Amino acid sequence: MDSSKNKHSDHMTEFELIARLAEVGASSNVENSESILIGIGDDAAVVSTPFGQTLLTTDAMVDGVHFRSIDERWHDIGWKCAVSNLSDIAAMGGIPDSALVTLGVPPAASADTFAELYSGMNEAFELFGGQIVGGDVVSSPIMFVNMALTGHPSINASGVPICLLRSEAKLDDLVCVTGPLGGSAGGLEVLLSGETNPSGEILIDRHFRPVPRIEVGNKLVAFGVRCGMDISDGLVGDLEKIAKLSNVEITVNMANIPIVDEMMLLFGARSITLALSGGEDYELAFTAPESVVENLTAKKVEFSVVGRVTGDGSTGAQVIVVDEKGNLHEPIRKGWDHLNG
Repeated sequence: MDSSKNKHSDHMTEFELIARLAEVGASSNVENSESILIGIGDDAAVVSTPFGQTLLTTDAMVDGVHFRSIDERWHDIGWKCAVSNLSDIAAMGGIPDSALVTLGVPPAASADTFAELYSGMNEAFELFGGQIVGGDVVSSPIMFVNMALTGHPSINASGVPICLLRSEAKLDDLVCVTGPLGGSAGGLEVLLSGETNPSGEILIDRHFRPVPRIEVGNKLVAFGVRCGMDISDGLVGDLEKIAKLSNVEITVNMANIPIVDEMMLLFGARSITLALSGGEDYELAFTAPESVVENLTAKKVEFSVVGRVTGDGSTGAQVIVVDEKGNLHEPIRKGWDHLNG
């Protein structure tokens, strides 16, 4: 739950900081660079080991930023912590393996709270793969949970490990998403309003209980998709990451974005704003040639085509949103930035 609006810097964005850290990391590890197949900048790192390729990812959840302890939905918070990491593995088309969990424990915290938290994490791992194998416990003024998760790539029909990458979008690729968007952001708004009804409860559940697309990610790899990521910070903002790393221009057709019925009932026309910029849906966004997309349809993989790669980057690596009449639409916001809201 990204409810905090604290700004750490008026000038530096989260992604500018990541880019700077990538430069520092690269310069300090030159001797071992051959083992780093995919470094900072994708959903997970990929490293080569004597036993094969390993995927590495980590995510933190902080009280007041990603969840509110006053809600006391500890099982759901544990589920979501696991899913945010599992989704990074799904975004690479990978298979989850082992997790380490670090707990920040505030004064007077209850052991029952953390038992519920772990039960939520374990439920997610039992359903989608992976398991907790260890971690750490530290004293902290506020509660936080940090998870590091390993995985391994899917193997294609030729026995070669393949990962989905943000840098593989090509001119004329179709741009697709694996499910409806905006539901988590809508659920957060319902939760913060304090008012609810059956439709609102469904959206709150989408906020607390997202589903990582592990199985779909594996199918995308198997059927020839090479570019993808998960939608954790908002569709437009996340597609911009693909556009920049692939050096392409992406055009999104706003009318084609899938939205759950409950969103329209509660938010009406504003649903599309939440679908464009709301985070934590954990669906996958991917690009692929039309022939591959047609094969996915034939194989009964569920997804929606929402746009196309319309430029090779010569006009700038960017994401353009158009309405049903083809007119340019400027989103109110493009997605979540942890340093600036």
